[in-house]
Amino acid sequence: MPLFFRKRKPSEEARKRLEYQMCLAKEAGADDILDISKCELSEIPFGAFATCKVLQKKVLIVHTNHLTSLLPKSCSLLSLATIKVLDLHDNQLTALPDDLGQLTALQVLNVERNQLMQLPRSIGNLTQLQTLNVKDNKLKELPDTVGELRSLRTLNISGNEIQRLPQMLAHVRTLEMLSLDASAMVYPPREVCGAGTAAILQFLCKESGLEYYPPSQYLLPILEQDGIENSRDSPDGPTDRFSREELEWQNRFSDYEKRKEQKMLEKLEFERRLELGQREHTQLLQQSSSQKDEILQTVKEEQSRLEQGLSEHQRHLNAERQRLQEQLKQTEQNISSRIQKLLQDNQRQKKSSEILKSLENERIRMEQLMSITQEETESLRRRDVASAMQQMLTESCKNRLIQMAYESQRQNLVQQACSSMAEMDERFQQILSWQQMDQNKAISQILQESAMQKAAFEALQVKKDLMHRQIRSQEMISEQRWALSSLLQQLLKEKQQREEELREILEEGMERQLVALLEELSAEHYLPIFAHHRLSLDLLSQMSPGDLAKVGVSEAGLQHEILRRVQELLDAARIQPELKPPMGEVVTPTAPQEPPESVRPSAPPAELEVQASECVVCLEREAQMIFLNCGHVCCCQQCCQPLRTCPLCRQDIAQRLRIYHSS
Repeated sequence: MPLFFRKRKPSEEARKRLEYQMCLAKEAGADDILDISKCELSEIPFGAFATCKVLQKKVLIVHTNHLTSLLPKSCSLLSLATIKVLDLHDNQLTALPDDLGQLTALQVLNVERNQLMQLPRSIGNLTQLQTLNVKDNKLKELPDTVGELRSLRTLNISGNEIQRLPQMLAHVRTLEMLSLDASAMVYPPREVCGAGTAAILQFLCKESGLEYYPPSQYLLPILEQDGIENSRDSPDGPTDRFSREELEWQNRFSDYEKRKEQKMLEKLEFERRLELGQREHTQLLQQSSSQKDEILQTVKEEQSRLEQGLSEHQRHLNAERQRLQEQLKQTEQNISSRIQKLLQDNQRQKKSSEILKSLENERIRMEQLMSITQEETESLRRRDVASAMQQMLTESCKNRLIQMAYESQRQNLVQQACSSMAEMDERFQQILSWQQMDQNKAISQILQESAMQKAAFEALQVKKDLMHRQIRSQEMISEQRWALSSLLQQLLKEKQQREEELREILEEGMERQLVALLEELSAEHYLPIFAHHRLSLDLLSQMSPGDLAKVGVSEAGLQHEILRRVQELLDAARIQPELKPPMGEVVTPTAPQEPPESVRPSAPPAELEVQASECVVCLEREAQMIFLNCGHVCCCQQCCQPLRTCPLCRQDIAQRLRIYHSS
């Protein structure tokens, strides 16, 4: 099985459908159907088993899901003991539980379109099963226990890998329709399988040595089986029971149909309202999502616009920085060229000094040669030095002026760059303020949505508080019910004591041997009748079985046994006179003229009265009967007679007591 079917979670719509169907099944007056189909379930929830067990559901529909197993962990198949129709088609079941035969009330089983490899052998215990549909599975054979399905009317095994039918299928005499793939069959042969159901059953009966009879001769007991089983517990027999309750059941069935139609209309109205609510909810979600998308789109556009502006500003800054770098580079090149010129001038000055020295040497030499006076050479030298110094001063002034112009131009460039940076900072701050406004707007919308969610949560909390109050009121009712059951148990004890006292009074008014005789024959319930008619051993010896029948002893065997034992006692008394009781011991009976009626419990005190509730079976009359030992008050007098277990707790009913309300 793929992992997808095991771990897939149901959608929101499927989850809501499951909750609605579970709530609908638990409502008062709900029908016997639990429908949890198309809920995308990977396993049947535990609550479904509990609902079927407590409310005694008859139909369980779980088709079109993802089930891989019928029973999850911690669940028992006995919870589905009342199920008559089980629909599991369109699932992923690979096997059915081995104890499937515990569903003895099952009449229809549909497992079409699953992955079943085989059927459990316990399927033969489903004696009331009338329809079995295993179409489109992976079955290779049918178990022999299929022949024990004595009520089976329809069997569909087409779409499988079955080639042979079990010979025990001939014992299913009620089978009306058998669907199979005739072309793939080996036993019975293809031509027999193609001739129809009757031909197949005739072939199997011939192979098994049985005589074939048409299913119509066996269907009437099967169709009347439910009525026979329901009347089996009635003391008056099925004829009296049906004649007495036929009209009542017809009225109840018509009322049930009316309530069913009303529930169906209410279900359709609820589904319509639910669909409208879902549409409104989806519209609100779409509007909110569209608003969120618009806000996100505007924020994205604004963010892209900001990023575009920032990128343009960055490019502008990079271009400005590159331009400044080029200007600085050009300025540095100019300065370096000027410095080079200064160096060249210094070299020229050095050369001039060397020339001066050479001139000086030449002068000296000329002085020596030409006998020039020292004063003339000195004046000439000073003149040359002054001119050279004046030239050097002019060059230094020019360099200082060039440096001052460079510094002023550099300061101007720095100021322009700072002003452009400040302007870009102002623009960036403005963009940030716009973005903050958009964020504040989005936050306000989110706060409004949170306020709406808070209001919805408060409404849910109020609903939860109402449910808690209802639960507390139910607990108070259960406490009062427990007090009432304890009071009724005390009344039962007093009733038993009173019956024992009456029995002692009856035994005092009769012969001891006659009382011992009735107790020995387990006929002590006839003591009031014998005491009322003042029967003694002598009178009984003169009576016939017909006389005892007129008195009230209806069992023929008991009549003859009483007369025989009385005759034996009298014969023994004649043989041994000392065994005959003296005449003085026969006391005039003081028993009442009529058989004592069962003591009815008096009404409970006013402080223990509980709120009247309706019968959980017919949902029409007031609940009047108390079941012991559980103490539940849940049925009227008419509906409690056929019950053997409590409808609420499923415990055995030991005794039934009726409640009488004081006026």
